[in-house]
Amino acid sequence: MTTQSDTLEELFLAFNAIDDVGASCDTGLALPFPKLNVLDLCRNQLTSTKPFAHLPALEELWISGNKISTFEDIVPLKEAATAGIQSLDTIYLEYNPVANEFEYRKRLKEYIPHLNQIDATIIGGVSTLVTGTTGAPTNIKPAMSSSVLTRMTPEQMQQAAFDLARTQQKQQGQEEQQQE
Repeated sequence: MTTQSDTLEELFLAFNAIDDVGASCDTGLALPFPKLNVLDLCRNQLTSTKPFAHLPALEELWISGNKISTFEDIVPLKEAATAGIQSLDTIYLEYNPVANEFEYRKRLKEYIPHLNQIDATIIGGVSTLVTGTTGAPTNIKPAMSSSVLTRMTPEQMQQAAFDLARTQQKQQGQEEQQQE
């Protein structure tokens, strides 16, 4: 028999005054939720990431506006990523005290290497290659808005340009192999 916890993919619980104890209840988020990939607990009373470090399919975690104060409070997600339990792609931690820490995004990316987005900042690759019906590239579209690009540091812009050039080079090599 399938339960809702077995099939639930997205759960939105923002603005509910949920604290760590409430988020850890045996009949709540402590359940396995094997398919839960989006969890929104913004504007609650959370002080730790422990209540959801066990969720294996979690890709997006929205916990901005809580009371997560230090990187110690994020260690459960770091341990889950290190153990291969989670492959978190996006996290929103803005408006938590920890977001005021020095080099907050850099350190968070070191803690959770799979992250491609921290808050509204894309930290993964800058471009997406779009191929036509022939498989040849037809267009290169930016994967982020120009406002995000203007917030990037010179080092991030340089890395983004390098990543784009590497992608184009790889695609060109594949085309040459197909022509042979």
